[in-house]
Amino acid sequence: MKILPADKTCIKSGFLCNSCQARLDAGEITEFEIDLAKDLLELEEDNESFVFLKDVSFYKAIDYEDLIILVIGKRDKLRITSELLDWIKETYEVDEIILVDKTNKPRPIVEALINPYKLVSLNEIFLATGDVQFRAVLWEDDREKLLFTNEELEQLILELTGNVIRVEFE
Repeated sequence: MKILPADKTCIKSGFLCNSCQARLDAGEITEFEIDLAKDLLELEEDNESFVFLKDVSFYKAIDYEDLIILVIGKRDKLRITSELLDWIKETYEVDEIILVDKTNKPRPIVEALINPYKLVSLNEIFLATGDVQFRAVLWEDDREKLLFTNEELEQLILELTGNVIRVEFE
């Protein structure tokens, strides 16, 4: 794999260096991400079907009840096969996997999290403090169909992009 949440040697050995341990303690990376990265590295090395993993970047994973959100490199969605997704679902006993490209922009993240439903609008709000927040407007009819509540979406987008966003329905 091209990029991993922690150092490759730390992931393979299971023993974290001071830097990786500090990131784990600070909550920048999780045990789940380390375990998943280790499994993906083993798949890449041991299984001919998953040799494409050497060209994939894996930045972050969020284990969210019965689904996993994987943050991967741009254009890596094209490389990842349904066979790999099925393997992850079976191994980690989850029902769904959401693939998200690594970005600081909230629009693609919101669209990935609410897929197949549509984003009505996304507005930038410039605060008097100089900070920028975002306002995402979704269709009221889709509220009950979404996988996440307003608060969950806002928290996930903050975690994935570092941007504060308000999710509203119209």
